[in-house]
Amino acid sequence: MPYTNRLMVSQMKELDLFDDIEYKYIKEIINNDDDDIEVEIEDLDCDRIAWCKTRFKFEIDLGRGSGVLKVDLKKEYNSSSPYALMMCKLDTDDEEEED
Repeated sequence: MPYTNRLMVSQMKELDLFDDIEYKYIKEIINNDDDDIEVEIEDLDCDRIAWCKTRFKFEIDLGRGSGVLKVDLKKEYNSSSPYALMMCKLDTDDEEEED
């Protein structure tokens, strides 16, 4: 399933993409809900029945010449969970059909 390649910070919060990242790395962007970040989203094979696994890869600019933090997260979720519904909203095919 093709996903959007840019997520707003508020969407990333909903998807719990910042949960395992230390606050000192995200404090500059966490309150800028209108900002968007380029995110590579990829479906992965999952060994559990009725579960999905998705990889999120993105970079966070640490600012002030500190470099970039590369983030590579894998999330597993039930295919009938609220998390799965949020993932469906990121599907780019739905956006193309509405246009």
